[in-house]
Amino acid sequence: MSQIRAIHQLLGKSTPGYSVSNYALALQDALQQWDFHSIIYASEVAPELGRRVQPLRKFRPRPNELLILHYVMANEVTAWLKQYPKQPLILSYHNVTPPYFFTGIGGQYAQGAAQSQSELKSFQAQTRLALTFSHFSRQDLEIAGYTNIKTIPLLMPTTLQKLTPHPGVISAVHTSPNLLFVGRIAPNKRCEDVIKILHQYRQIEPAAHLYLVGPTHHTQPYTDWLYDFVHQYDVEDAVTFTGYVSDTELAAYYRQADIFIMMSEHEGFGIPLVEAMRFGLPVVAYKSTAVSETMGGAGILIQQKRYDVIAALIQKIYSDTDLRQKIVQSQRKRIQAFAPEQVLSQLHAALEDLL
Repeated sequence: MSQIRAIHQLLGKSTPGYSVSNYALALQDALQQWDFHSIIYASEVAPELGRRVQPLRKFRPRPNELLILHYVMANEVTAWLKQYPKQPLILSYHNVTPPYFFTGIGGQYAQGAAQSQSELKSFQAQTRLALTFSHFSRQDLEIAGYTNIKTIPLLMPTTLQKLTPHPGVISAVHTSPNLLFVGRIAPNKRCEDVIKILHQYRQIEPAAHLYLVGPTHHTQPYTDWLYDFVHQYDVEDAVTFTGYVSDTELAAYYRQADIFIMMSEHEGFGIPLVEAMRFGLPVVAYKSTAVSETMGGAGILIQQKRYDVIAALIQKIYSDTDLRQKIVQSQRKRIQAFAPEQVLSQLHAALEDLL
C-alpha cells in the first residue's frame, strides 16, 4: 500500500459545528499537510461546507486510494459503501449508543441503534486500520472482529477557545451560579439527572441556573418528555434549552458557566469534557463508559447518583476558591494529552505503520 497518495473521507451529514464534521475537517487539513490528496464525501452537504465537502454521488473508486469511513450509525453512506466490498478502508469508530437507551421513546430509534451495532462488522474484512478514541470503544471493534486497532484521542483543534464569545449570550447569561451541560439532548446523556441535581442545588442557591446546550431534534420524544420533567420539578424558570448554537455562542456559554456537569451513562469519548477543561471549568461527571478514561484522574467523578450529595459538592466547588483552583489545575495537566500536535503525531505514526 506504499503507493497510496490519496486518503478520502466518508460521512453522513456534514454539519458545521457537529463533532464528526469538525473532526473530518481537522483530519482533512492534516492529510493535506502530509501531502495526501484528500476529499470529504457526504450524503448531505451543508452549504457552508460546500468548498470542502463533496456530495457522495461524485465519488469514484480509483486504485491506490484509501477511504476513511466515519462510523456513527448505519446510514445512507454505509449502505452505499456495500457496493464496494474490496475498497480498502480505515474505519474511524465514533461509537454507537446501545438500543436500550431508547426504550419507551420510539421504536425507530432503538431499531436504528440495533442495526448500527449489527452492521459494524460488515466492514471488518476490508478494513486495513481501525481507529477508536477510547479503549471503551475499542471493545466494540474487538467484539466485531477487527484486529489492527489503534486507540488515539480525538483530534480537537483549539480554535473554539480562541473565538470572541457571542455578545448576545454574554449579556443574557449574567447571573451566577450557572451550571452547564453541552451535548446532544439524547436519552443516554441522562439530562433528567442533571435537572434533578439542579432542583436540589436550588435549595442551596436559589438563583442557580442550568443551561442545556445542544441540538434537541435528534430524539424529539425525549426532549418533549424533558420539557414536562422540568415542569414537574418546578424549575422552568431555571432551565434553558438552547438548541443548536454557533461556535461563538458555544464559547460564550463556556465562558459564562461556573461548573460543567455531565451525568451521561454512555460516552465513546466525551468531547465536551475536553472543551470544558480547556475553558478552565471544573468538571463534575458521572463515572461511566469512556468518561473516566477521558478525564484521566482530573475533575470530579461521581460513582453514585445521590442528587443531594452532588448538589452539596457543587456548592463546595462554587464557594471554595482553593478547591476550585485545585480541580482546574488537575484538568490543565490532563488536557496536555489532547494537544493537537500530540494527537497528530500519533495519527501520522499509525498511517506510516499502515502504508
